Amino acid sequence: MPGKPICIFEPGQYDLIREAGRLAGEVLHLCGDMIKPGITPLELDDFAETWIRQQGHIPTFKGYYGFPGTLCISVNEEVVHGIPGSRPLKSGDVVSIDVGVSIKESFKNRDFFYVGDNAFTFPVGEISPKVARLLQHTNQGLWAGIDAVKPGNMISDIASAVESLAKSHRYGNVEEFGGHGVGPDYHCEPFIPNFTEFYRDYPDTQIQVGMVLAIEPMFNIGSSHIVKHKDGWTISTADRKPSAHFEHEVLVTDSGIEVITDVRKTRGWAPGV
Repeated sequence: MPGKPICIFEPGQYDLIREAGRLAGEVLHLCGDMIKPGITPLELDDFAETWIRQQGHIPTFKGYYGFPGTLCISVNEEVVHGIPGSRPLKSGDVVSIDVGVSIKESFKNRDFFYVGDNAFTFPVGEISPKVARLLQHTNQGLWAGIDAVKPGNMISDIASAVESLAKSHRYGNVEEFGGHGVGPDYHCEPFIPNFTEFYRDYPDTQIQVGMVLAIEPMFNIGSSHIVKHKDGWTISTADRKPSAHFEHEVLVTDSGIEVITDVRKTRGWAPGV
């Protein structure tokens, strides 16, 4: 699955990528704090765009390949890339919010973009125990993947850790989408699948100091099969059963890894916690 080249950040750039991650994490959870029955995805999107621009920075997703929103907001059976709309959220829904923040700064006499990217699936009011477990386990899958990030390890180690968690709870594990490297043009290599069979057809990649990796599992209560909506963006489960999506951005340094978007300390998160 070839794409843009691998980007390796230099130590002099780390503080700006950390700041981009912090801002992305902060706006994500400010939106999460607003979630209640009756609020619309468009209201969340308007808030996020205003907040990011007030910080003096850029909503990464707005206009990216033509995407119309600042947030990707995916509700219930929607997996990823949902376009914010005017339909109010209701109690019992779950809503995935994915957001990016770009900081534009000069580095070595050229403009450079530092991108923070993260996602979280929030409950709306009271949700069923089965869906609550889906959210909890998908978040655990994210952290299992993060724990596999070490210089010298392989990207397939991340895929294996996420896949093992999904299989242990018998969830559908979305294969067409996954995590990715983060660079000045946002997405870059390596693609980070959440399943190991990917490597039957594509080469593996070693994790290096200076990489910024976005880890993002997507688990479904039903099958792993997905469909794309006519809007060209929204992805849903084919069986219309609920899905969850979590994402953090990880900076790999000489001294270890930093989960730069984890502003609310979400490792032990569960619905209602």
